[in-house]
Amino acid sequence: MKKLNALLVFSLVLLAGCSSNQKAILKYREMVQKKDYKSALEMMKGDSIYKDEQSRLLKFLELGTLHLYSGEYYQALQYFDRARDLSDKLFTVSISKKIAGTIGNEASDNYYGEGYERSLIRYYTILAHYNLYEKGVYEAYTDEERDDKGKVLKSTPMPEVVLDDSKKRFHLTAAKSVLLEWNSILEDMKKTTAGEVTYKDDLLAKFVGAVLHEKADSTSDRQIALNLYKESKNTVFRYYNSYQSFNTKYADFNKDYKKLSSLDTKAVQSGYVNSTPLSLAVTSYADEQVKEWGTKDKDNVYLVWHEGTISPKEIKKYDFPIGLTAVTVKSNEKMDFVGFAKQALAISDMADPKVEFEMPVIPYRPNNEDFKMIVKKGGKTVFEKPALLMDPLSEMAFYTLDSKAVSDLAKAGARVVAKHLTALGASFATYKGLKDKMGDGIAMLSGVGAYNLAARGIAESEKADLRSWLTLPNQVRMNSFKLSPGEYELYTFNGVTKAETLVGRFNVAGDEKVALKTFF
Repeated sequence: MKKLNALLVFSLVLLAGCSSNQKAILKYREMVQKKDYKSALEMMKGDSIYKDEQSRLLKFLELGTLHLYSGEYYQALQYFDRARDLSDKLFTVSISKKIAGTIGNEASDNYYGEGYERSLIRYYTILAHYNLYEKGVYEAYTDEERDDKGKVLKSTPMPEVVLDDSKKRFHLTAAKSVLLEWNSILEDMKKTTAGEVTYKDDLLAKFVGAVLHEKADSTSDRQIALNLYKESKNTVFRYYNSYQSFNTKYADFNKDYKKLSSLDTKAVQSGYVNSTPLSLAVTSYADEQVKEWGTKDKDNVYLVWHEGTISPKEIKKYDFPIGLTAVTVKSNEKMDFVGFAKQALAISDMADPKVEFEMPVIPYRPNNEDFKMIVKKGGKTVFEKPALLMDPLSEMAFYTLDSKAVSDLAKAGARVVAKHLTALGASFATYKGLKDKMGDGIAMLSGVGAYNLAARGIAESEKADLRSWLTLPNQVRMNSFKLSPGEYELYTFNGVTKAETLVGRFNVAGDEKVALKTFF
């Protein structure tokens, strides 16, 4: 029992060392929202956020995203490649743990990544490759070697590298290869989460994938692009109708989700789907792309806008009775383990004998704003189109964590009960060891005090794991335009606030048949 107590104390110390600094995270998110990427990068490279080995995946993702947002695509790619490799290794370990039934608190374990995070690593890697293809330059930068606290130990200047056509083409080919990997991961998710309302597919994989293949411009690539546009409507119907942004009957759709696969399409459409304007806009866009395929009217410039930052994880507390009813035990009665446990629970500071633990959640936040994309040239409006919702990420994240909480609740409860029983057993040993020497009353107080202290420690060890990829957007919007060569500005217009905001400027080159422009 003494070993178990020592192990519990050690675990709590380790957990405290691994926990994230929430004040630092709030400051970091504020920097990102203000687009102060330079300060955010310096903060992330230090040791105030995700400094422990268990959070290394998130460190790579944050640094990669900040470099991408800063237009430093080569450095972004280095971090995203490392994140992809590490994510795959951790995913294998995670699956092994599930098969073995390993029980442990996630906050003190490696961060394996949520399903949508593991998927979107591929999307961000594709953006890094594509922008290197477009830019044709590896930026100059300073390669830094840092210690565990983020202090710079060695700096090595790295010169700018101008890419020839062969190296540029390599990055377009690499982007297509990562797209295949992304689609494979999404297919696996569909199989492993069958019957669950959670993240399973991604319209970005369809629409951005179509642009990549259209850009490659071979006969097979053009056919793949066309098929991706056609497949996008199935993605909306089967998976995006779970979201309020796409379906006003989303609650019924989700409630009966397990049985929908046994119904025919017409029955699902009539009973469970009432498409929102956002949903209709996306499917109409897919139809237009197919209809105009190969014609002179086909759009040539695709604009992707990443809006805001994803909702942060929050704490939700769960509790249930530990299963022992508190009773009064007289000091002269023989005390067994059950009697001691009842007494300990009765006079501990818990009003009702119960076990308590936390789990992470994301508040439900529908991404149903009415946004428009306005393209201007020299200050004059050239086009105004709906900002098509590709990824309602805050909604996707909500359902991912909600589904995970349902599946993990029993496991977490069993783990917490086991900890309390261990603590009660150790405290009972303390009581027995002191009883003959100091009397039943003092021994009882000492034993109960030991349990009360351990119970507080258990509660601390069951803190929710609030780690996440902080720089992901709240939502991703997209549309395409037929633009001649020149300099343009992209504005967004919020239909509710009536605010028009400059998102960024971009150039369309004279030789660009197809172009993908991203804005953060």
